[in-house]
Amino acid sequence: MSDTKNQVLLTLDSLEIDSESGTKISDHESIHYDGRHYSLVYENNYLEPNFLVSDIPFWIDMANRYGDPILELCCGNGRIAITLAEKGWQLTGVDISESMLKEARIKCSSVEWIQADVQNFALDKQFSLIIFPLNSVGHLSDLQSVENCLKLVRKYLQPNGRFIIDLENYLNADCLEFFLSKTRNLFSVYEDPDGKGTVIVTYENEVDWPQQTWIWKLFFRLAGQKKEIVEETKVRLYFPKELDILLKYNGFTIEHQFGDYDLTPFTSQSPRQLLICRCE
Repeated sequence: MSDTKNQVLLTLDSLEIDSESGTKISDHESIHYDGRHYSLVYENNYLEPNFLVSDIPFWIDMANRYGDPILELCCGNGRIAITLAEKGWQLTGVDISESMLKEARIKCSSVEWIQADVQNFALDKQFSLIIFPLNSVGHLSDLQSVENCLKLVRKYLQPNGRFIIDLENYLNADCLEFFLSKTRNLFSVYEDPDGKGTVIVTYENEVDWPQQTWIWKLFFRLAGQKKEIVEETKVRLYFPKELDILLKYNGFTIEHQFGDYDLTPFTSQSPRQLLICRCE
């Protein structure tokens, strides 16, 4: 893979977007959120090689502290839920993507998988712990969507339960440097799950600061082909004090605020915002 990476780095500046037909990478409407591609994209990414595993000890610790049953919002293809279920906890995972849940079901049958929007789901029990991992709250793009989701969290959280949100601290220096970069950069190189060849993924950033929206553009192409498929993911950037206010006025008290998975105190330069909350 290192030879492939070197080849990509040498040709990044000369990439051309071409309308000629080429091999289709995925039959799913999104490559990024195709359950088979998603893990491969991030397992082989060059920005944060440990992206998919760095938070796992934290979630195991939280499960030990607060117990089950546990509800994971935006569970994707089951990365966290399956890990916790394999250690004996009772898990339910909610995600809107059927492709992601299809992969999750293949990997693990002991988790209850629910296809639904986190703004609109119905369950038959309450949970000791509800988790919203890895920037997923950013998919709630406006006040109404946040309130819809938090209303359901209150409904399904046990009286003494805990609700934990994990997202990046978008105000730290490294994060701001990342957002302000205007160049096309290499993100990931991996082998297509259907044997179509090597998939090269590059990215560009765009930030609408007044709307607090990060637009992440991913460019997918097969090595040896010029045609690219471009996908945009829009993420709402929630800042620390804003989150405090949103949680307070939706009936939550923040018990603990950490700046990283090692439970260090939160500061302006912390890499993450980790909020452990309970209902008021």
